[in-house]
Amino acid sequence: MKTTETKKITLLISSLAGGGAEGVCVNVANGLAEQGWQVDLVVLHLNNSAYHDRVSDKVNLVVLGVKHARYAGLTLSKYIHRQKPKSILVFNYELAVMLVILRTILRFKIKIIARNINTLSQKRKLAKGLWLKYIVKNFVDGFYGKVDHVINQCKAMQDDLLTLYPKLKGKTSVIYNPVAKHIEDYAKSHDLSQVEKRDYLLCVGRLEKQKAFHYAIEGFAGVANEFPNLRLKIVGQGSVEATLKQCAIDFGVADRVDFEGFQKDMIPYYLHAKATVLTSLYEGFPNVLVESITLGTPVVAFDCPSGPREIIEDRVNGYLVEYLNIKDFKAKLVQLLSAKFNAEAAQNTVKQNQVDEVVKHYAKQIACFD
Repeated sequence: MKTTETKKITLLISSLAGGGAEGVCVNVANGLAEQGWQVDLVVLHLNNSAYHDRVSDKVNLVVLGVKHARYAGLTLSKYIHRQKPKSILVFNYELAVMLVILRTILRFKIKIIARNINTLSQKRKLAKGLWLKYIVKNFVDGFYGKVDHVINQCKAMQDDLLTLYPKLKGKTSVIYNPVAKHIEDYAKSHDLSQVEKRDYLLCVGRLEKQKAFHYAIEGFAGVANEFPNLRLKIVGQGSVEATLKQCAIDFGVADRVDFEGFQKDMIPYYLHAKATVLTSLYEGFPNVLVESITLGTPVVAFDCPSGPREIIEDRVNGYLVEYLNIKDFKAKLVQLLSAKFNAEAAQNTVKQNQVDEVVKHYAKQIACFD
């Protein structure tokens, strides 16, 4: 009797730190393993591995033991030579470039499927330092277009990518991000209509320039007098924390803005918030919006490139704000804080982000290169 050959896939990412790309990578790896795939999850290192314990026992975790993508060539080539994967799904621009270079030089017979993790044109505008602005950019420009396929997190991101790399036309697709499995499971097993909301707005993300939380503080300050018990909670850590704290002082709301640091368990924060706020200069696909809506909490977000426009349905799961328009932002906050939202109706808007649905699309796309 003919036996069915086990489907195999390698996922490659820098680390398992607590970012959006890392969360999606773990979800996809676990989901494919649950569907019977033999999955290798290859990481450069385990430093600050907030998501290490989320990796399923069914996933084979491989640690290369290097600090950065530019040092990964030798150990990565040894892994490919030893395991001979047919396809590698890679979650990092520099690692995608490294794979293309290794395949070219060593003639590895692998298919490289890259996951586009950000709005690349916007990311480049904020790049700092000679290494990122010139060395990395030139390598990405020279080699990224030579991958076999690019999976984008939303349609706007795909459009942006094809503007930069028109040669990739016909070699891209869109697969929305999955919501974190533990968040999805919680939402399915609890009656969210019974959750008692508390008087705070929530911001979640790295405290870096891209997230532009100073706009969130300014908007909050603009409605603070109208809602005297309202607070703003900012969850995350990063290089601009001191600047944001000074911003809160400057706007006179320092005693009502709580800097919560990095939090591994975000469910309580989402559940009890009046709304989750996103004021980013740009995004890839903002997972925080999907997580919040999945847990029945509406969102208010700038119409930034890219993602919010493809997630938010006004007055159903939140409000979309004109990009960088503080006046509109304050008005939408007032509307949201004065409105009532149906948790179930909001949840229905993110069904396409359920893990099983997303993993099904990944499996189909990967199978094209098997």
